[in-house]
Formats: sequence, C-alpha cells, structure tokens
Amino acid sequence: MDKRTLIFAVSLSLTLFVVNMFFDWQGQEQREAWLQQQKAIKTKTIEKLKTDIAASKKAMPALPIVDLHYVTQEGTEKLTALEEGSNVIFLKPEGFEAKDIYTEKDGVKTHYSPLFVPEKVSHPTVFSKKPSSPLKVAEYNEFGHYDLVLLIPDKEGSGFAIYNAEMNDGSFSVPLQKLDTLSKETEGDEYTPKFKEGPGIVLAKTDNRLLPLAYFRGTNQPLDFFEDAEEFAKDVVKERNVESTGSAVQSFYTLENETVQLVISTIGGAATEINLPFQSETNTRSVVMPIEFDRDILKDHTANARFPLKPAYSYKDGKAVLEEGQTGGYYPLLRRDLIQKGRKIHQIAHKYYAFNLVSEYPEIAELPYTVKHYDGETLVLESKQDRRKITKTFALAKKDAPYCFTLKIDVQGDARGLWLTSGVPEAELVSGSPAPSLQYRLTKAGKPEVNQIDLPKDAINISTVAPDWVSNSNAFFGIILDPLKSNESGFKALYVSGKDAPSRLTLIGEDWERFKSADLPGYMTLLPLNQQGGSMEFRFFTGPYSTPVLKEVDAAFSDPTTGYNPDYLACQTFHGWFAFISEPFAKFLFFLMNAFHSFTGSWAISIVLLTVALRIMLYPLNAWSTKSMLKMQQIAPKVQEIQQKYKNDQKKAQIEIMELYKESGANPFSGCLPLLVQMPFLIGMFDLLKSSFQLRGASFIPGWIDNLTSPDVLFSWSFPIPLIGNEFHLLPVILGAIMLIQPMVTSNLPKDKKLWTEQQRQQKAMGTMMAVLFTWMFYNFPSGLNIYWISSMLLGMAQQIWTQKTMKPVAFVENAPKKKK
Repeated sequence: MDKRTLIFAVSLSLTLFVVNMFFDWQGQEQREAWLQQQKAIKTKTIEKLKTDIAASKKAMPALPIVDLHYVTQEGTEKLTALEEGSNVIFLKPEGFEAKDIYTEKDGVKTHYSPLFVPEKVSHPTVFSKKPSSPLKVAEYNEFGHYDLVLLIPDKEGSGFAIYNAEMNDGSFSVPLQKLDTLSKETEGDEYTPKFKEGPGIVLAKTDNRLLPLAYFRGTNQPLDFFEDAEEFAKDVVKERNVESTGSAVQSFYTLENETVQLVISTIGGAATEINLPFQSETNTRSVVMPIEFDRDILKDHTANARFPLKPAYSYKDGKAVLEEGQTGGYYPLLRRDLIQKGRKIHQIAHKYYAFNLVSEYPEIAELPYTVKHYDGETLVLESKQDRRKITKTFALAKKDAPYCFTLKIDVQGDARGLWLTSGVPEAELVSGSPAPSLQYRLTKAGKPEVNQIDLPKDAINISTVAPDWVSNSNAFFGIILDPLKSNESGFKALYVSGKDAPSRLTLIGEDWERFKSADLPGYMTLLPLNQQGGSMEFRFFTGPYSTPVLKEVDAAFSDPTTGYNPDYLACQTFHGWFAFISEPFAKFLFFLMNAFHSFTGSWAISIVLLTVALRIMLYPLNAWSTKSMLKMQQIAPKVQEIQQKYKNDQKKAQIEIMELYKESGANPFSGCLPLLVQMPFLIGMFDLLKSSFQLRGASFIPGWIDNLTSPDVLFSWSFPIPLIGNEFHLLPVILGAIMLIQPMVTSNLPKDKKLWTEQQRQQKAMGTMMAVLFTWMFYNFPSGLNIYWISSMLLGMAQQIWTQKTMKPVAFVENAPKKKK
C-alpha cells in the first residue's frame, strides 16, 4: 500500500469515527431530553391525580353505611353493610350463618329476610325488610365517563376502605391505584399509596345519592354488573339516573341531515361513525331499509344498536348539547367499537377512523384537536404541534346531493408523509359471503376509465397515477374519496384484519361463532396530502351504491359548461367470477326489472315478470332444445336395439345410430348451443339479483321473505345444526321438490319400473341427487335468486309439457333403403 492510500484510509477512518461520535452524542442528548420529558409528564400526571382524588373526596355524597347485626350459635356478630331503600347489601364474611339479621336504631330493631344469598363467599349478599322489595341498582351505559365509588371491606367485615373510581368508555380504573403504580416508579415522591385489593362493591354517583352498580373482583378482572346477574333478574329495578360527563379521553360531535349522520372525534379529528338513517314515514329521503341483521342486533345486542354509540354533542337551540344516542334507526356504514359478550368492549384503533391523517409515525393518528366552530352543519377542528398546525373543516353537502359532505384540510408547516384514510366499511354478505370491492377512476386522453384493485393481502401502494376518485365498497354500500383540488399522485389500499376491526356480524350467533372475525377482514384506502401543505379539499360520498342515488349525486355536481361529471355511477359493479361477461346482460336485465317495478311496485313480482320476459326472449332456443331432447327420448329404445344388435361391432353400431339420428331429425348435441347462448343471460341474472342495492331490504311476504338479497327465514332456533345453521329456509326446499317432481311430469319413462333400462334407472337416480344437491347449494342463496330459479323451472316445465302435447312422434321407416352417395 503506497503512502497516499494509507493517508486516505486513515483520514477516512478518523472522519467516520468523528461523525459517528457526533451522532452518538447527539442521540444520547436526545435520549436524555426524552427521558426528562417523560419524567416531567409522569410528575405532572401524579400531581393531577392527587388533585383529582382530593376534589373527588370533597364531592362524594354521603355513604349509606349501616351496622348490621346477625345472630349465630355463638352469639351476635356485627358487620358493615350498605343500605339502599328497604334493602341492605354486603359481602358476607367467611363462615357466615345467620339465624336472624337486623339493624338497630334508638332501641328499635328492624329485621331483614334474604333476598339473595350467593353460594360463593364474598359475593354480594342482599337482605330485604319484610315485606321484601326489589333492589334498586344503577343502569350501566358502556360508553362515557362516570364518577364511581369503590368500597372494599376489611376481612372482619367491620368497615370499608373507600376509594374514588371512574369508568371511561368501558374501562374501569381507580385513580389511587394508578397513583400507587406511578409513585413506586418515581424516585423521591413522598406520597404513600393506600390502595387495597378487592373484592368490593362499586357504587355509581347520582345527583345526591349512591346506587349499587357492580361487584369488583380485583384488578384486571371485569366488573360483574348487578343488572346483568341472572340471579337478580326478578329482584332488581334499574334506575337510569347516572349521568355521563362525556369522555375524559375524547369528545364526539355529530353532523346530521336526512341521509347521513357523521360522528367526529376530537382525537384525530376523524369520523368514528358514519350512520345512514333508515327510510321511514318521516324520512322518505333515505333509501336504506333495515334487514335481519339490524333487527337481530336491536333485539339481542341492544347496546350495539345505539347511534351514536357513545354520548356525543349535537346542535340544538343554538348550542352544543351532550346527548346519548337513540336506539335503532340507522345502518352503521363504518366498523365501530363493539360491546361483545360479557360487556367486553373492542375499541377500534384511531388509525382506522375515517378521514383521519396517518403517517409512519403512529402518534399522528391520535393527535388531539380542539373545536373552533360548530353549528350542526359545519365543524371546524384544529390541532397544533411543534412543526405544524392542522385545521379540518367538515361540512354537509347541499340538499340535492344525498349522502355527501366535504372536508377542507389546511396544513401549515410540515405536511410530508401524511395520508387521508377512508375508514373500514362494515361487512355485507352477498350470497352468504363478504364481497368487498376496491376501485379507482382515471381520465386518460379525456376518456374515463374505472379500474378494479386486487384486494391486498397486506398493502398496495400505487404511486404512478393520480386518481379522480377512489372507491371502497362492501358490495351494497361504499365510501368514495374524491380530491377536488390537485393532489399528490398515488393511493394506498390496506388489508385490515377482522380481529383488529371486527364486523358487527360477529355479534350474530356469538355463542357458536356463526361469523368469525378472521373470515370478515376489512380494507382501507388512503390518499396522500400535498407534500407542500397548504389548503386541500375533498368530497366524500358515503352511502348506498344505488343507481338512482348515484345518478342524483352525479347530476348535483355536474357542470354542463365545462363538461365535468364526477361519474360516481361508474363505481357500480356486478360481483361474480364471470362479471366481465355478464355485466352488459345484467345491466339490460336490470333495465327490464326496473321497468316492471315501475308499475308493479314489488321487486319480487318484477323478478317473476323478468323471468317470463327472459323465457319469451329465449323461447326459440329453448323450444329447439326441448324438441331435440324429446326426440332423443323417443328414439332411445331404437338406439338401445341397435346397441344390443351390434354389441360386438361398435363401429357398425355408431354408423347405424348416426343414420337413425339423421332419419329422425334428432341431434344429441343440439341442446348445447342454446345453453351456451343462454349462459351470459343466466349468469347476468345471478349477478343482478345478488348485487342490486334496490333488492336489499325489499320485502315480499313480511315475516317470511323480508330481504330479497338474503335467504328467506320461515322460522329459527337457538342452536346451530351442521350445514343448516339455526334458520329454516323454505324456498330452497320448494326448489328441490320441483326438481324431484319435474321428471315425473315430463318424462316418457314407462310407468312400470321393471321395464326401465339400466341407463334410465341411472338417470332417475342422478335426477334425485341433483335435486338434493341444488337444495343444499341454494339453501343460503338470496331469496330473490330462489324466486327466479323456481319461476324459471315452473315455466320450463310448462313449456316442456306443451311441447310434448303438440309435438308429433318420430316416424321410423323399417328396413328403409340406404341413400346412395
């Protein structure tokens, strides 16, 4: 190695060493600053907890504690109990056996009789005055912030340790316990924690009293609410007078009109819910109808049927008013928090909120926003950080554009790497399976082009195109993100696990996992913000992919002077493996079905009329196929004779059979061509009936066929049966019965089964197997499809019977001379 090379190597090494030392020093300095910051935050948290605990103690209502005497074989013992009206509630000590139990005041004894004595020691025990009266308890709302009191008795039952507690969005905590943990981690703190573990009794604060709420089993254990205890079902009266003070973590604001309800959180400044009101006598503007899932959740999971789910501010009489949501009346377009079995709450991560801003830094999705303006139609939110200020303005769209609203985003400062989210749409079933669809629209050389996005297994990032809009659909509903101003090129599509964002369908048949979270994943689309920041504007469509609705929205935003049309109608797709073939036919059939519906008013009758129209259009082909099939049946005995006669000479048998076909005018392959011609119509019909929003929630026979896009339900039961589930669907059974009857009515087989050939017996067995197979295949198909198939089979039977009666039998010429070639 020469001298120059050695000097260069040494210089480079020293330079790299110095640079590395500099960055190590800088990194150490940043780490020290971060540690000091975290310590300051922890100290501030401790001081706030101390202040909150002291303030809560001052505001605590008087505790309804009494001394309870109970008589045993050894004598009279005393324990501390809670008094509620005519009842006392306590945690019985070990070996509790009472012959008599009473309170004594001014020498007067009041005796009590058991109302509920649990088998397990230390579970809540209730005694009541004679005559007994039910125990009044606080009714629990899973979401919101509630001030509570926790009482933990000592081992002898002679007193209670009293703690302030709180419930925040379903999460129970004791500030003193949190202070205990933080104090142990912070050196030099003089505070001495005094929190004692359970079990205990939780009371809810009301205006001037405390009501029993739940049994506290211990830290990290769920509360056992009195109102849920089956043992108390007949002995409890729920009182709804416990008021929420909102959420200690985030607040919610609603923007609502006749077609959409937006619920915006101050965390992320994003939509936690997009709820679509059902059509009703008072709201004819909406086109959304309730289906069986909505009714089931309203009946069996009422807590999840609140809209908004959590207490939220609405605009009334010129001011923001905190209100609890109403029960029922809406369809949840977005996946939202779920209250699962045992009151377990699954909360959606902030990054899955709709219209949130996310980046590679997770904290961006959880930025706190403050409300700068709110009037019921417009909401302005602002978030300030060290390097940026973000302002979001949500506004409902004009009245002639249903299911639409706008969002203006102004970023002052660093806007690099920010993406706007669509949220995760709720799952919908098409023929028993979810059918999500992702699309984007481009304009190439002045011509629009809508492209399907393959559903990602993880994430897809396309940076080479600037889409006009991006659609995220669940088949019947969807969210369209439409950037109104020039935006950065590209978009993303993300896979979201059903466990991270569970569908509401998982609540249906929860005990036997009718719908598993893993089988119902979701998807989220994202658009990039301008790297330079500044003002950006987006328009969103969040509603049903219904042809009339999408046409109305397109008309509302179209500009004839410039030729602009948002073309949201192009997001409509027909779902199925052969959609690329069937879509034109499905659109034609949909036009006919709409025409029939315009004068019948019934979608089910329109399906029947459409089936008749399809049969008429295809009658020549069907007639040809039917006649050919009947001719084949007539000459079948002759074919068997030839096969028997020339069983040792297959070539001769084939020549004779072909001559027979020519002589009778029969063609064994004549049924294939009509079938091939009909296939696009048939597949188009299937796709149409599976994918048309107008059929969703459309009723035919109330109480039996309530939704043409889902199976009919004649009756149901509580436990599942393999392959059937817990519902009886009658239409598929009728379909199978018709398939069994059809050969009996149309077949030319001899009445005496002894005269049947082996081939005829096989055909009969195959027909029976096909009937069973089709019944099973169609069992979970939409009722609209079953109505179509049943109508088509009945018309086919009628056509075949008529053809049999009018068709002349094939005339055979025995020993006819062969034509010379």
